Amino acid sequence: MLLPAKTSDVSGEVSLFDSLVSYGEERALATLPHQLHGFLVACLHEHLRDAGVTHQVLAFTFLEAPRMRGAEGNVHLKRMGDGALLLAGFFPERALRLNVTPAYFRSMGQAAYATLSTRLFAMGKAEPAKAYNAVAHSFDVLAKVLSAAQAAPQTSWGAYRRFRVSLT
Repeated sequence: MLLPAKTSDVSGEVSLFDSLVSYGEERALATLPHQLHGFLVACLHEHLRDAGVTHQVLAFTFLEAPRMRGAEGNVHLKRMGDGALLLAGFFPERALRLNVTPAYFRSMGQAAYATLSTRLFAMGKAEPAKAYNAVAHSFDVLAKVLSAAQAAPQTSWGAYRRFRVSLT
């Protein structure tokens, strides 16, 4: 579903991200369920001005989560999962600089969303828990859509870097 270019309910940024996710789905040959498509659009919009989301140390962030209670812990886990998803989809080459495999981002993101789902179930919030469980299980395809949404590499070096990262 494409959102209109601009209405009183939909900002231009949301419409832009909706188009970006739709483009990624098309290039990745994947059709996301409406709920997951909306999740990706919301994730991109939420972190539009949050550069720090991709600079957190995922393992440390995950280890801090059990100490945090209630909404604070839930926000912490969601932000961590979102960061891992953005890294896996948009910046997989950061794995090389961090001396980890690209699968590290996937594992950490899935763990964050699955833990968030479990916490929400325990709090009696079944609907959001099911939604984050779906995100955890669909992490790979979500990252694939984000990766496909990026423009094609403009140089041979960009193509080589993407090829190199896909081998690790």
